[in-house]
Amino acid sequence: MGELKNIAEEQKGLVERVKDLGRQVYLANLGLLTLVEEKSREQFEKALVAGKQSHGEEGSEWVLAARGLVGQIVTEAQQIKIDELKAQAQQAREKLLAADLLDQAQKFFQDLVVAGEKRKAA
Repeated sequence: MGELKNIAEEQKGLVERVKDLGRQVYLANLGLLTLVEEKSREQFEKALVAGKQSHGEEGSEWVLAARGLVGQIVTEAQQIKIDELKAQAQQAREKLLAADLLDQAQKFFQDLVVAGEKRKAA
């Protein structure tokens, strides 16, 4: 009988641990939901401020936030385009510099050949 009692107590302990783990998972989900709501509200507020700055105070919060979000997207897209153009300009400068260096090296080589010819003739 003692063994059956021990098995029953072990199972009861296991059930309690599973219940506790379930409660922890539930609480973690609530915590995650709270975090997502806070971050969402922060993003909404940023978009709302941007919308009010660009379009004034008229209109619903949702419309102003949408306008602000669109403005932020456009600004970021423009910045990406500017960064791409800067990278292209840098590549073009590097190519020009490389071509200029090649021209200078070829001219220097030709000058050396001419100097060598003069010395040989002397």
